[in-house]
Amino acid sequence: MNIFYRLWVGFVAAVLLVCLSSPGSAVNYYKWVDEDGNLHYSDSLANVPEKYRHQTESKKFEDNNASSPQPSVGPYPAHGQTASGESGGSKPTKYEIPYTPFEGSAKRVIILATFNGSVTAPVAIDTGAPDTMISVSLAQRLGLFDENQGKLMITTGGIGGKAPAIRSIIDTIQVGGARIDFVPTTVIPAISNAFEGLLGLDFVSNYSVTIDARRKVVVFEELPVDPDIPGGHDQEWWSSWFKEFASSRAKWKAYSESLDKEIRASMISVDNQALARKSFADSQYHEAEKLFDKLNRYATQNAVPMHWRQY
Repeated sequence: MNIFYRLWVGFVAAVLLVCLSSPGSAVNYYKWVDEDGNLHYSDSLANVPEKYRHQTESKKFEDNNASSPQPSVGPYPAHGQTASGESGGSKPTKYEIPYTPFEGSAKRVIILATFNGSVTAPVAIDTGAPDTMISVSLAQRLGLFDENQGKLMITTGGIGGKAPAIRSIIDTIQVGGARIDFVPTTVIPAISNAFEGLLGLDFVSNYSVTIDARRKVVVFEELPVDPDIPGGHDQEWWSSWFKEFASSRAKWKAYSESLDKEIRASMISVDNQALARKSFADSQYHEAEKLFDKLNRYATQNAVPMHWRQY
């Protein structure tokens, strides 16, 4: 019986009496095709060449989910700096990454990504996913189920309906020279034998991205450092994650306290199911607290304004 199943069994028992909610998040991106047939993506209209702006397609993706040996979280380099702390030059840096174009008969953009500087795995770029997702197997190799990491049970929604998942945090994801730090991620059962995760817009939006279908390479071009997006994220990103972790922590605490009252009221006979639910609720409260504390430390390191945070 794997860890995902064990956690899910406990989660099912608890979710019968408590409903978790996750923040909605929305990200705009612009898509266009150049004269050579290459597909391009960018999170800013300013990065779209003027001659293509008339045919640019703007999309907004929303996440409405009821939503290693690993280094310890932080410290992280400031956004726009290398791991050594050196700022990049004024000329935008480009990284060309070869990709695998197929998953069986399906067309995909599958690239190799390195997680936490130690584990490399194939992932698919998915501009329709606001957040990064990884498989249970990859999460286990990263040590995300270890005691000190934070593993919060949630539900995710999709075409097939709701499904169990685990929320955790990845320290770093690197694709060639392109890298992001501190990545809240969703751990889900494997969805393909060809790749072990989906890189969502939380990674892609940090770069201007070009997919060169002829040469089968993805080009990540660094965007200028913006002082209004500390840590590479805007106010909506920071506020939504603070809201999710703070809300989850508060709900599990309230649920645990209600179970404690129920157990005390029983007096003579102890309800073993209530005890099991309380134990699970307590554990989930602590997992939410771990994730919140990591987020708050990262926010402090990046001088995130206090009014962007929720406690």
